[in-house]
Amino acid sequence: MIRNIPSLALLLFSGLIFQQTNAQTDERIYEIIDSVSADRIEADIRKLAGFGTRNTFSDTISDTRGIGAARRWIKSEFDNISNNCDNCLDVFYQKDFVTTEDGERIPHDAWVVNVVAVQKGTKYPNRYIIMSGDIDSRASNTMDFETDAPGANDNASGMAGAIEAARVLSQYEFESSVVYVGLSGEEQG
Repeated sequence: MIRNIPSLALLLFSGLIFQQTNAQTDERIYEIIDSVSADRIEADIRKLAGFGTRNTFSDTISDTRGIGAARRWIKSEFDNISNNCDNCLDVFYQKDFVTTEDGERIPHDAWVVNVVAVQKGTKYPNRYIIMSGDIDSRASNTMDFETDAPGANDNASGMAGAIEAARVLSQYEFESSVVYVGLSGEEQG
């Protein structure tokens, strides 16, 4: 599966570039394709899977386990990427408080936190292209927030793709804004 990621990245990046250039070939596409690294994507997948579980209701305090550690690591990656492009990304947490009254898949009240990085467009800053992955993972029982659920394919691979997109695309300017986001709470509906 990891070997196919450059093809997926090519498809995503091609759509972004071609949409930006009104069907004219933009020579940057070749630089962008060559910049995508399957090794970095694999390392990010392994890092995310290494947090044990990223269930929305898993540990938020630990630096090594749970969704809290995962989202802090993702934010630090986005911050590092922004530092490497002269602070071209606006990086922040977006959060919502959920309670047991919000649904049967919410075992206790908690903050559901997304990690967002926005690269402002040069011509249409209020038009957005969104690249996302899910931070959260789950065990077979979605209510089990303690059992290991590394979630390499659900959805560390998608999150790693969004991080790699930020690494590569942050080196370029685009007419529309690009939003790179790690989403939480998908398993809770």
